[in-house]
Amino acid sequence: MNAEIKTAEHVSDDVLRQAMNRAFSDYAVLMELSNREFDLMMRQRGLSYKASRIAIVGGEIAAIWLMSVRGNHAYLISSGTRPEFRRQGLARQLAEDCLVGLRNERITNFQTEVLTGNQKAFDLYSALGMKITRRLECYELPPLPGSPEHDVQQTFWAEIETEAQALAEVLPSWQNSSDAIAAVANEVKCWAASDARGLAGYVVAIPETRTIAQIGVRKDRRREGIAQSLIAACHPGDKLRLLNVDGRSDDFHAFLQATGAEPTVSQFELSMHITDAIER
Repeated sequence: MNAEIKTAEHVSDDVLRQAMNRAFSDYAVLMELSNREFDLMMRQRGLSYKASRIAIVGGEIAAIWLMSVRGNHAYLISSGTRPEFRRQGLARQLAEDCLVGLRNERITNFQTEVLTGNQKAFDLYSALGMKITRRLECYELPPLPGSPEHDVQQTFWAEIETEAQALAEVLPSWQNSSDAIAAVANEVKCWAASDARGLAGYVVAIPETRTIAQIGVRKDRRREGIAQSLIAACHPGDKLRLLNVDGRSDDFHAFLQATGAEPTVSQFELSMHITDAIER
């Protein structure tokens, strides 16, 4: 199909939002983002209009490839093709044009996530040269019974960021990273438990999306109920979501199972070196 591939530099957020909603209109889980939801999602993930690509057919956006760039790393936030334009190679055209643009900007790494059951998308990413780096799990967490056992205090991300990073044992996914939290700092709420050694545990929640972006407890203070107290502090009374939890976090997965967390979907995190892709 003859499509004009362009950057998203001169496209409004509302037009991009509508294109994204139309691309996902027939998915099993309907996506219908409002202006506010789209804005929050793109700020958290770091939308780069210059790195992003759109495919124009007949004067309309037929497909999107929305990108983020932080340092020398790039991330595919969302890609999709409107149902009537699928199976015509648009996703591949967007991907290849985007990768050339990233190479020209000296971006060295590219990553994304894909649902483990989305074989068609996985095959495209594999054809580009992407490899599985880890498996990420998603959960819904019900309200926890009982009262918190530990005193936790509300705080700001800037106050705990440095100590919080020291508590992490695995790298957060792109949308849960420290950079992502800082990008929406006014939208998040943080609680911390402290002792004589400093930060004993913390949680970062995004109330509007009912998600926990990060939670951690210092090794020497685990199995004391601190995580439960932190979750209780930020729980709105309905289910909370934990998105893209590293599948290698055995202790954390055991904790989630003990609290009655329900697994929802699994994703593969994929990555590649840009130079490897261009030389294929």
